[in-house]
Amino acid sequence: MKRYVKWLGVALIGLVVAACGNSEQDDANKKVLRVGMPPSAHNVLVEKVVKPQLEAEGYTIEFLNFSTLRDANTALVEGGVDFHTAQHQAYLDVYNRETGQDLVSIVHTPSIPAFIYSIKQDSLDNIQSGESVLIPNDPSNMARSYALLDKIGWIKVDPNADIATLTQKDIIENPKNLQFKEVDSALIPRLLDEIDYGVMPGGVALLAGIGSEHALAHETFLPSLELLVTVKAKDANTAWAKDVKKAFQSDEMRQFIENDPESKGWFIWPEG
Repeated sequence: MKRYVKWLGVALIGLVVAACGNSEQDDANKKVLRVGMPPSAHNVLVEKVVKPQLEAEGYTIEFLNFSTLRDANTALVEGGVDFHTAQHQAYLDVYNRETGQDLVSIVHTPSIPAFIYSIKQDSLDNIQSGESVLIPNDPSNMARSYALLDKIGWIKVDPNADIATLTQKDIIENPKNLQFKEVDSALIPRLLDEIDYGVMPGGVALLAGIGSEHALAHETFLPSLELLVTVKAKDANTAWAKDVKKAFQSDEMRQFIENDPESKGWFIWPEG
């Protein structure tokens, strides 16, 4: 009897190990991919370019919508989705640090830079003393905004400051005495009529229907601010992840961002 129980225990352990092994193998060779879709103008790249290419390779693509980027990250961690494309490295680093997760990038994607917009003005040269500028209040986009204002000469930031973490405290010169109002970037399009200038990610403006004619300047894009395809670390070298990467680096992707009427002029090909 004891020998039987011992044999049964070994057999059960073997079944569990085999099941886990099969599960990992299934994950590596899966053909149904679930894509997280938080609000982002970049989703069009997945819908119109990546999805058709992956379907031609035999994949089935399912989209799951999320109201926030953090929700999409949570779903990725919990296995509800396989990848999404709505965050840059600076944001991902903060998320991993705060949550203890190990999400990773497999490829940089075409991205839309931050712009400075104005409904009231058509030139940067029209800036007047004391005018107001809306700035996104999340850390990464806030830093991008102050870096852009430094680039166009409206302010000067401390040359020793980390460009990825700039805040108002890093401004050492503000000759026009500009008034900065930090708000959620999603609110900036609605407030442009009431303010002199607003800095925001171009994707936010594109989703809000703000025309490029209102964009007066754009940032110098750093690789750390290019959007990424994000996956779990364990999935980074799977066959399906490599196929996703290939689709984002394809000639079809480059042709799309250069020629699609609604995307042309917005996206920048990644350097990272």
